[in-house]
Amino acid sequence: MKVKIKNVSWNRVLIPLIFVLFAIILEIVNFSYLGFANSSGNIMILPTYFLFDLSIILIIAGIIYLVYNKTASLILFYFFITIQFLMNIVNSTMYFIFGDILSYELLRLGAEATTALTMDFVDWGGVFLNIMIYSIMIFTSILLVKFNKKTFEIKNFSKVTLFLASFIFIEAMGFSLFQIQQSTLAQATSAQTEIETSDEYLWKNFQFKIDAFKKFGFYGFYTKSFINYIFKENLTDNEIEELQNFIDDGYQEGNEDAILYGDNLIVILCESFEWYAVDPYNTPTLYNLLYQNENTVVFNEFYARNRTNYSEGIVLLGSVPKNIFIPSAAESGYNFEYSLPRLFEHSSSDEVTTSYIHGNFENFYDRNLTHGEEYIGFDNLYTIEDYTGPYVYTTFNKWIPEISFVENQIDNIIPDEGRFLSFYATLSTHGPYDYNNPNFEEYYQIFDDNYENFSVWFEQNTNYVIPEGKDFELFKHYKAASIDFDRVVEKLIKTLEEKGRDDDTSIVFFADHNAYYSDLCYKVRGTEKTDYENTYNYNIPMFIYSKKLANGNHVEIEDFCNTYDILPTICDLYGLESNSNLFHGYSIFSEEIKNSIFVSNLSGIFTNKIYSLNISDVATMDDSVTKEDIAHFKEIANRFYRDQEKIEKIYRYGINGTKNYIS
Repeated sequence: MKVKIKNVSWNRVLIPLIFVLFAIILEIVNFSYLGFANSSGNIMILPTYFLFDLSIILIIAGIIYLVYNKTASLILFYFFITIQFLMNIVNSTMYFIFGDILSYELLRLGAEATTALTMDFVDWGGVFLNIMIYSIMIFTSILLVKFNKKTFEIKNFSKVTLFLASFIFIEAMGFSLFQIQQSTLAQATSAQTEIETSDEYLWKNFQFKIDAFKKFGFYGFYTKSFINYIFKENLTDNEIEELQNFIDDGYQEGNEDAILYGDNLIVILCESFEWYAVDPYNTPTLYNLLYQNENTVVFNEFYARNRTNYSEGIVLLGSVPKNIFIPSAAESGYNFEYSLPRLFEHSSSDEVTTSYIHGNFENFYDRNLTHGEEYIGFDNLYTIEDYTGPYVYTTFNKWIPEISFVENQIDNIIPDEGRFLSFYATLSTHGPYDYNNPNFEEYYQIFDDNYENFSVWFEQNTNYVIPEGKDFELFKHYKAASIDFDRVVEKLIKTLEEKGRDDDTSIVFFADHNAYYSDLCYKVRGTEKTDYENTYNYNIPMFIYSKKLANGNHVEIEDFCNTYDILPTICDLYGLESNSNLFHGYSIFSEEIKNSIFVSNLSGIFTNKIYSLNISDVATMDDSVTKEDIAHFKEIANRFYRDQEKIEKIYRYGINGTKNYIS
């Protein structure tokens, strides 16, 4: 009987093999370039649990191998290598700007991120390095495939059977390695330290994003985070009951004896606002409020490090989920019972008007979906679509003057009568700062006219540095926008006085983050943006203008506080009902403020003197930090993450308390 012989090109095997090799090389290049180090300080070139990476790479290689057509195999090869290459570029850029990497929850913000992107954000070193490696890989693969004419013989076997069997073997190897690696994850040494010592815990929920990426690698990280993001495990009745009790147990009654009970409130999110935005020559109103005014309480040790949408969400909700979209939570049945506008509306029998005001488009950050009555609970949203002033908003970076928008919307911000809550998010100081805004020409002239006196004052009275050369223009543009904001603040205070509402209305001002565009904040502070452990970079302004609260005194508070503490502080001052389990922070005027800690949705856990990426490894700012301070830091950080795990489930599964306290 004649034996059937079939010739098969070695490219069938070669293409998946070079994919495995190139994927590993790209991982090594990325880890080395980002300068990742383990807890012992040793440089990492591959993730701690490399088998997660290898297992997914093998599974993909098996799929490439299974595809019979050479062209189709190459398309798959180029597709996956290109995705990894592009993600390396994105991650290097994000890491050196924010200390963050791309994750699935950030993909929802793709349009906003693209709009806000400027060329100075791009990490060109990472771009050129990855392009060079990628080009070599593509060129090499083309040469290998094009000039490889070798074949191998198959006798007495069906090609389909052989290739299918080989595919099953490769996939089985990949899945087996995945399971083996999962079984080797370090577990908690004790219940108290599970969050910080358990890689098994980290694998489950990715609470420390950078730590997870370093330990599980590119393919391990994105595969597992995709699984976490897509698949919704069912909660048992006992788990649901525990979460309901968690909400109920956190309930705290309102207080009619609170100093601002029944008053009106304006909350102002001050975009990219810095201490050096304020001086007596260019921003006299803000300077007076921060340093002299007898109706102001200033929080000198306020810190924050988040994107604007997270900062805003934390103040409106007391905490925010990392992986769940607000409308998705509402669709699952979550009622946002403890949001600021809902708490404010139910704090007294008087009718209350709650409004959100912002000079950008209503759908930016999907606020049109998240902020309305069915969700976070504002009665009204007033945005650039409602503006009828003389300016036209055309592009992202050429803002209309903030003062023009506020003058146009002033009656919506401060109604003539009735109790009200207004949340106003500024825009003009946002950046970027590497351009001339034609709408700010008047402000540039004011800065130039004041510069001689200002520069002398700045050098003698601050620890900041006025940048030189091209960086000076960045500083000038930022200061011009600050002049615009100063006029806004003056307008708000004068309007309160003119309407006779200044005695029963307080204004809470808080910055969302530093002025990171074009690295301006680091240039003015004299620090390095790669020094993420230096918490000085995150010290930004927060203050309250309130005649009743200040009581004729200019008050300065030196306790560490952060964005999470704002809503509990408002609830305390206004006597609102609240929920200590759903709020991560504490009233700044309470003894519990000593337990305040900031956890960034970008990355990082810190107070004003301690910084960590994973709780276990801490950096201290000076020698005054004691072992007891570090132990306390770890204790409250663990508490934060235990609560955050429950909060994630509450949003994801639409869990509400069993007692309807405020509705």
